Amino acid sequence: MSSEIHTNQTSFGKLSDEADSLVIELSGLAINFCELNHALNKPLYTAHYEIDKTSPGLLKEHFINAVKHFQFSKKNYRFVSVNFFTEFFTLCPSPFYDPDDSRVLLDFNAGKTGDAIVLTDDITHDIKLIYAIDEQLKSTLDLVFPHHQVKHSLSVLSQLAMHAEDLAKDNVILTIYNGYIELIIKEESKLVLVNQFRVQTQEDVLYYVLFALEQYHLNPTSVSLCIIGNIDSNSPLIVTLKKYIKNIRLGIGHKSIDWKGVEGMPQHFNYSLINRAFCE
Repeated sequence: MSSEIHTNQTSFGKLSDEADSLVIELSGLAINFCELNHALNKPLYTAHYEIDKTSPGLLKEHFINAVKHFQFSKKNYRFVSVNFFTEFFTLCPSPFYDPDDSRVLLDFNAGKTGDAIVLTDDITHDIKLIYAIDEQLKSTLDLVFPHHQVKHSLSVLSQLAMHAEDLAKDNVILTIYNGYIELIIKEESKLVLVNQFRVQTQEDVLYYVLFALEQYHLNPTSVSLCIIGNIDSNSPLIVTLKKYIKNIRLGIGHKSIDWKGVEGMPQHFNYSLINRAFCE
């Protein structure tokens, strides 16, 4: 019998006047927030806003409701960053990248983008990630947080995988969300796989992870897998993964982060939110 994936959506810390930065993870399934004090590298509050699948409305409307609910729009943040999840993305080697052809390339590889805005992130010096964001959603972000910086969530994870000291020695980085996973594979400090997959059960996660290891000839008994995301260390999914992969650990945030504001939160929780500043 298939087992559903359960992520921990507990809020940690509290709203604070000390916050000068806000990081947002935005997808069609949920919206996550983290308030921080940028100068002190101190997360102060993390919050989760579940999008009701039965509730009609555009993502921009859910975003507005979430921002109002947590009263983030009442504050003037110095820094606002957005980790944006969308399935409309493609990778392109930098030498072959032409900004005038980015929409054509994205449409060919990911499907028609229509009137969406096409953006490009630099994952590494030789890889670009091209993706689409709904025009109305982008306009709403521009209106609510005029000076925000948006990146595809895979761009954030890839840059952390390449540059974060915590992830330097891991072959595989797996981020687990409620509804999808993101998977990074490195070989000799180079990215060989950057992808995301829709999942509903822990069997789905196991399939994609083991299939990727097989495709890239990585031995489950010797590969190093780091898991991040709001999943408890004793969850059935992690227990199941450990039956097949010997070396599994949970991520640890940047060594300069002051965790006192979110005491009780494991460091692999909200990893891309809290560590976003270290991939800029």
